[in-house]
Amino acid sequence: MNLKIVTDLVKTIGFFGGILLVLYFGMQLLPKETKTKWFYSTQESQLISYEQELKLGDLIAEYVIETTNQNVLKNELIDSVVWAVSAHLQKQIEFSEYDYKIQVLDNPEINAFTIPGGRIYVFKGLLKFCDSAEHLAAVLAHEMGHIEKRHTVSKLVKEFGLKIIFFMAMGGDSVLFSELGQTLLSSKFDRFQEKEADQFALELLENTQISPTSIASFFRKLNRENLEYNENMELLMTHPHNNSRIKASLEYKTQDDFNAEPLSIDWDRVKAVLQ
Repeated sequence: MNLKIVTDLVKTIGFFGGILLVLYFGMQLLPKETKTKWFYSTQESQLISYEQELKLGDLIAEYVIETTNQNVLKNELIDSVVWAVSAHLQKQIEFSEYDYKIQVLDNPEINAFTIPGGRIYVFKGLLKFCDSAEHLAAVLAHEMGHIEKRHTVSKLVKEFGLKIIFFMAMGGDSVLFSELGQTLLSSKFDRFQEKEADQFALELLENTQISPTSIASFFRKLNRENLEYNENMELLMTHPHNNSRIKASLEYKTQDDFNAEPLSIDWDRVKAVLQ
């Protein structure tokens, strides 16, 4: 290849690479509130495409879930029950961009969380805490609301900004993706996102013939067991909202012809396996 062409190509790459670096590091110098106002507002998730989100979810799963002593629970009955409940819900989600991946982690904590790309992780302790398959459906419906509304992506963009896109374009960084995963595990969604996920869950439960009051039942049990708050558990961080969430669930108006149909799952058998 002509030496001049190679030289010009290197100069061009260096020029545009320099612009990207200046923009990136310049952004880091801006006050957080300015960055939020200019770039994020309510459109944070639009900075990352669905294809990028799927890749991001795979990377976070690889660097966090598989390297933080979070062992996947291996039990055919539990797997089949979780699959049956989630599939029942997914049938009523129209035009979803996600191929859901739901796994149970062998962890005694009462928790569930999502990462980008349609991945939901349910802890064994949560399954033991649930009194019915409908309780599990309520939790999964809520987590699906966070996914469909792209709340996990918005949360990460707010926290890390354009650094996510920059590092993904450069091929990824294990330290960054570990930090992303830890952020998803240890920081909460905002009030609007929680309310939006709850509303999504209420509508999804109704569409699948599951009583929306299952949400109220689940959170009432949290209150009774004094488990309404734990700063390390995303699912339990919203203690100021429990009563309002219970109220919203009980007051949710279903269609006149709505008729709840119990899920045909032997939950006593599930609980016995989990002991």
